Amino acid sequence: MKKVLFYLLTISSSSIFALTTVDFSKSNYTCNKLPIGMQSQESDLLNNCRHAVKIQHEENMEGRGYRGPGAGAQATEIRTTSDDEVDFDKIKFFTDDRSYMICYYKSDKLSKCKVRPPKPTKVAASK
Repeated sequence: MKKVLFYLLTISSSSIFALTTVDFSKSNYTCNKLPIGMQSQESDLLNNCRHAVKIQHEENMEGRGYRGPGAGAQATEIRTTSDDEVDFDKIKFFTDDRSYMICYYKSDKLSKCKVRPPKPTKVAASK
């Protein structure tokens, strides 16, 4: 019973912090007054956004073998080809309006960004 309650609390709390996919045609996010869009390069984000960091880099090299689940003697080994060579990068940062954003790059081209709006600030009540 405790495990079920724990999982329910974990799932409900993680949905509070969910990121939504950015539609650049309807948004106007900026970093250091530089607009973020589908043409944005990794270096633009890393050099202009607050706390920008590249957190993932994976290269799929030609000829690297991959065995599927199980990986026993009966598993089939799949060899990659040069067509499968793709770089995946993920950059986390904060925009000028303090929104938290993660952008995904595939072969040095922006594929998508996800955003979490900034937390509302508390306004002090005047007497």
